[in-house]
Amino acid sequence: MRIQFGPPQANTSPGIEPDAGQPIRQPGRWTSAILATLAGMVLLSVPVAVSIAYSVLFSDPEAESAFQKTAIPWAGILIFIILCIIAHKILHALLHPGFGFTDSTVLFLGWKKLRFGVYYEGLIPRARWIAMRLIPLLVLTLLPLAAILIFFGRLTYAWETYLIILILTNSLGSGGDLIAVAIVLRQVPAKGVLNFHRGRAYWLPADAG
Repeated sequence: MRIQFGPPQANTSPGIEPDAGQPIRQPGRWTSAILATLAGMVLLSVPVAVSIAYSVLFSDPEAESAFQKTAIPWAGILIFIILCIIAHKILHALLHPGFGFTDSTVLFLGWKKLRFGVYYEGLIPRARWIAMRLIPLLVLTLLPLAAILIFFGRLTYAWETYLIILILTNSLGSGGDLIAVAIVLRQVPAKGVLNFHRGRAYWLPADAG
C-alpha cells in the first residue's frame, strides 16, 4: 500500500490515454454528494425501521425495566465514529487485488480538508469491484443489525449503543458506495474490467483483464 498526501489528481485530458478504455461517465461533484447523501439516508432508514418494528413486536417490559443504562462519554463516541470510518476504508482495501498490500492500493491523506480514503490504481474485474464497494455495508451495517436482533434484550447498554452508532455511521457512509455501484452496473458489462488510471475510471472488455 502506498501513502499519498492529497486526493488522486484526475487526468484533465482523458483523450491522451487511448489505451485506458472507455471512460465511465459520472455526475458532477455536488450532484454526487447529494445523491450519496440521499442514498445514505435511505440505507439508514432500513435498519432503523427494522429495529423499531422488532422492538415493538418482541419487546419485554420487564427486561427493559431492568436494563442498566450507564453514561457513555462523548469522547468515546467520537473516537468510535472515527474507528468506524477507518474500518470502512480498510474493508474496501482488503478486497483490492493483493488484499490491499500492493503498490496499486493507495491511501490518501488530505490534511487541509481532513479527508482520507483508499483507492485502487489499475485493473479490477467488475464483480470484484462491486463486492469491494459493498463489503462494508454487509460487515458494518447488516451484521451489527443482525447481532442486535439476535441478542435483543441481552446486550448491555454500552454494547447496544456502540452497535447502533456503527450502523448509523456506516449506513450514511455507504451511500456513495451504493451510487458508485449503480453507475457501474449501468455502464459496464457484466464481464467487463474496470481500469482506474490517474484518478479517472474506465472500463475494458473482459479479455483485457
